Amino acid sequence: MEILTSYNLIIEASAIIILSFIFSEVARKTNVPSVLMLIALGILLKLGLDALGLGSIDFFPILEVLGIVGLIMIVLEAALELELKPDKILPIGKALAIALIGLIASTWVAALILHQFIPEMDRNTA
Repeated sequence: MEILTSYNLIIEASAIIILSFIFSEVARKTNVPSVLMLIALGILLKLGLDALGLGSIDFFPILEVLGIVGLIMIVLEAALELELKPDKILPIGKALAIALIGLIASTWVAALILHQFIPEMDRNTA
């Protein structure tokens, strides 16, 4: 049986959304973060599958897709909450400059480390 069929993906996505909604409602009443409840559910499911002898199923393809989709949804949700106002242009510019300087500096340091520890690599390739 193929795990990554469209029916299975739709059912899994729906189940995750419903569980997340239920856990967020429980989290509102108990003050326990819903993320912790989802992690506990994952651990319990893994232990249950191991107890039933189904622990050898490779969930990596499904988890890889769900992880990528989840990351995209988190970024899009954060982007929807952004409000660009004229008074925020200066802090955004400063944050961009700091991030760009950090990216360039870390790339330069990584290139120096590669050049130092790999003798056949020249500086431009590193």
